[in-house]
Amino acid sequence: MSESTAAVTSHTVELNGYKFAYRELGNGEPLVLLHGHISDQRAWIDMEPKLATRFHVYNYSRRFAWPNEPIKDDERSPWEQDSADLIAFIEALKIGPVHILANSSGAVISLYTAKTRPDLFRTLSVEEPPLVGVFLPELPPSLPAVLSFLVRHPITFWPVMHFGLTGTGPVIESCKKGDYENATEHFCSRVINAKFWPRLKADPDRKRQVDDNAKWLCQFFRYSTTPKYLADDAQRLKVPTLVIAGNESTAHQRYTSAELYRLIGAERKKFVLIEEAGHLMHEDKPEEVFQEVVTFVFGDAVK
Repeated sequence: MSESTAAVTSHTVELNGYKFAYRELGNGEPLVLLHGHISDQRAWIDMEPKLATRFHVYNYSRRFAWPNEPIKDDERSPWEQDSADLIAFIEALKIGPVHILANSSGAVISLYTAKTRPDLFRTLSVEEPPLVGVFLPELPPSLPAVLSFLVRHPITFWPVMHFGLTGTGPVIESCKKGDYENATEHFCSRVINAKFWPRLKADPDRKRQVDDNAKWLCQFFRYSTTPKYLADDAQRLKVPTLVIAGNESTAHQRYTSAELYRLIGAERKKFVLIEEAGHLMHEDKPEEVFQEVVTFVFGDAVK
């Protein structure tokens, strides 16, 4: 496959009282890229020229992510605001309906937005959205909800609960203390996992992304609650959806992705595992993710 030689152009757009930076390249149907919380628009750099061979690519940094205005002390970063920003981005640029390729919390935002504005989307390609709500409708969970989760999903129960207790809990405590370094170290070692996190830290450019967005991550964990995206929401989803997971991601991420796929009510849906990839699969294996997205969207193999 030859990569696009189209030039990347950088822009800013003001939406909902905030200025967003975005990159644009390629021709074809519009595709919006949505990164996760330890990332920004730089996370997709390796994929941009590949995607631009088939799509008109829009790659924006979410509110408070580099190089946008950073989050202030005690400032909130709610899911609802991210969803409103995504809607505003699509409508301001007059590019809807769009295809979406989104990672982690960005994937949650795209699914959350599709609940109320399915008209904005042609397809959704989501990489491991952390949707504990498909198992536990409220947090902290009630005892009946925990027991129901255990009975219905005995294999998935233990890795999901273990991550909540040993992963999310300590991160929140570090965030409350303003200890961004310890919070990101603990979070990334469990989300990106013990194999891929050391590799990422050894890359100065990628580690800079984490550091540039550490305060945003910590403010999010300090103040935000789990988004209201439940099993019923997935069952009502009719937008064609590709669910992508890394075969070397942690168990709770793979199991949650598989359960989301099972629940999705769209007539056209697909679940794929990317070999030798973790939670940031578009960075670990950009060519493989590109091929899966193109095949799902257009129904043909990558030439």
